[in-house]
Amino acid sequence: MRFPSPEAVPMLINCIMVFSAVIVLWKTAAWFIDGAVGVAVLLQVPRMLIGLVLVSIATTAPELFTSVFAALHGYPELALGNAVGSIIVDAGFALGLAALVSAVPLTVDPAIFRISGTAVLLTLALGFLLVFDGTLSRLEGMTLLGCYLLYITVLYRHFRQQRMMPLDGYDPAISKVKWSRVAGLFGIGLAGVLAGSELLVRGATGIALELGLSPVLIGLTVTALGTSMPEIATGIASALKREPAIGVGNIIGADILNICWVAGVSAMANPLTAERQMLLFMFPCALLIVGFMTGMLWRGYRLVRWNGAVLLLLYVLYVLALIFIIAPADMKAA
Repeated sequence: MRFPSPEAVPMLINCIMVFSAVIVLWKTAAWFIDGAVGVAVLLQVPRMLIGLVLVSIATTAPELFTSVFAALHGYPELALGNAVGSIIVDAGFALGLAALVSAVPLTVDPAIFRISGTAVLLTLALGFLLVFDGTLSRLEGMTLLGCYLLYITVLYRHFRQQRMMPLDGYDPAISKVKWSRVAGLFGIGLAGVLAGSELLVRGATGIALELGLSPVLIGLTVTALGTSMPEIATGIASALKREPAIGVGNIIGADILNICWVAGVSAMANPLTAERQMLLFMFPCALLIVGFMTGMLWRGYRLVRWNGAVLLLLYVLYVLALIFIIAPADMKAA
């Protein structure tokens, strides 16, 4: 689906697009979570594992398409910035907001989290190391993709060893749901989340342009938020439906995918480059916010509202740094 260019759409239409997108996301994200829960129960798989793998692969599709398209069309900084910026949005804004609106703590499976929490920190640090010279080559992109395959293998082996463990929050009544209904909820919900996200980013970008915001600021804020909107909507929906394992698993899985899958595949399509100033800003910010996220989850394997407030505060500080430090410096350099 292709929407008209944001510059060609009046402010009123952009506002209607944003309002409509919020309604679409609100409803379809709930269906998406219901479908994911059904998949977890019917396959006898822990909910967090479904969030880490199936849901995260589905919700990171916008980041993948945006970054690969940017890399192939000669915008390597946009491709890398979108991947790393989405990690910051997911860990800081999406998970922080989900923790704030949830009536219960966001809990995780301790054993699965120990694997995925370690993986997200190691892959992000490796990505920073590989691109520290200013370029992420095709071979380095393949290395990141290989790391993701290794991570999936470790998760699979852990699941095979723990096959007989009881499901978290298992409800025998849900097992009566037919695969056709589960597949329908998952598929329609995912399609609605992706379409609503595209509609939202188009409308929000148009409003930002009408307000006179600079292109670099729009790219680092609105675009990153827009491509991460599936994770944001899914995180909030999972919190409201009291299925926190799916939401938290989705965020952590999406963070790993963004560095290994999105950045890795984009580099394989066309080597990614970035200015040193941007690298020394984006990656440390991502490591800081992801470090706080994993550190708080390691203490008790849950997030409560004050944890969410901390993550949101870190994201706000990141955005303020973009507005008052990075964006002005970028405009002067241009």
